[in-house]
Amino acid sequence: MLYLEMSRVETHGGGTWAFPNCIWSPSEKEGGGRWPFWEKVLAIREGDTVLHLRGTQPKAFFVGYSRASNNGFETSKRPPDAGAWSFSTNFHRSDLDNFTSFHSPISLTTVFSSRRAELEHYFDQNRARGPDRRNIFYVRQSGRLQCLNGAYLSDVDEELFEALFGVSAPTTVVREFSGATSIETGWQLATIRSRLGQAEFSKRIKELYGYRCCFPSCEIDDPRFLVGAHIARWSDNENLRGNLGNGLCLCVFHDKAFELGLFTIDEHYRVFVNPKETNRMSDVARNLLKSNGQPIALASIHPSDDALLEHWTRVDVSP
Repeated sequence: MLYLEMSRVETHGGGTWAFPNCIWSPSEKEGGGRWPFWEKVLAIREGDTVLHLRGTQPKAFFVGYSRASNNGFETSKRPPDAGAWSFSTNFHRSDLDNFTSFHSPISLTTVFSSRRAELEHYFDQNRARGPDRRNIFYVRQSGRLQCLNGAYLSDVDEELFEALFGVSAPTTVVREFSGATSIETGWQLATIRSRLGQAEFSKRIKELYGYRCCFPSCEIDDPRFLVGAHIARWSDNENLRGNLGNGLCLCVFHDKAFELGLFTIDEHYRVFVNPKETNRMSDVARNLLKSNGQPIALASIHPSDDALLEHWTRVDVSP
C-alpha cells in the first residue's frame, strides 16, 4: 500500500519521533472523537510505502518516500515535542526506514496546476463512491484545488498516483514538469508506482485464492503469512504485470521455495520438485517431495502458460 504523509514542519515531534524516523498522530481529537487521517496510521503495515509532502503552499514539496518498518500501533509514549497535540495521552505510530529523498523535490503548486484536470476527475470519482470513498489529502473549493486541513495521512491508490504524477515513463515526468523534475526523480516515481502495482496485485491474488496457500496439503490461511507471489517475476516480463494468471497465493515458506526454484508447477498444475533438490535431499526437499506430483488448489483463474514457461526457464527445469 501507498500512503501520503502531509506535514508542515520537519521536526514534527523531535528526537526519534522526528521526520523521517516515523509517522505519528494523536489517538483522538482534543475533547474526544476520532479523526480518520490520524487513525490511518494504524492501517500501516510493514513494507508499505509512505510518500512525504512537506511545507505549506506555495512552498509545499513532495520531498521523498520511506518504507514502513513495522505495523502501525498505539502507544502511551510521547514525542519529545508534541506541540499542538500535547493534549493527547496516547499516540499512533509506525516506524520508517530507507528514506529516499527525491533528486528534485516536486512542487505541489506545480502538480495542482499541471495535473488539475486529472486530479479533479479523480476527486469526482472518489466522491461518487459514497461511504466507500478513500480519504484523500486535497479538496476542491472555490474553483481551485487545495490541501485538506488536518489530512495528515491519506490513501494513494494507483489512480490517484497517476493523477498526481502521470507516470508512465520517467521522460513523461520530465516533460510534464517542464524541467522542474529531473530524470532521476522520474525513475524514483516509476519505482514507487511499481511498488504500488505489486502491492495491489498481491492483494488481488490473495483474494482470488480465498486467503489460503495453494500448495497441496498446506493449511496456512493467516493473511500475515501469505504472499501473492508472481510466477514470472515483475521485472522479467512486463506483459504479464497485473495479469492474475501470473500469480499464486503461497505461504511464506512455499513462496521462498518457489522463488528459489526448489519447485515449480507443471502444465497440469501439479507440483514438480526440482531434480537438483532431490539430489541434495535437504530437509526442505524432503518436505516438498511429499507433495511432488500433487495438484495445487486452483482458483477461478488458472496459472498462465506463458508465466509458467517463464518460471521454468528462470529456474532451469523441464517439468
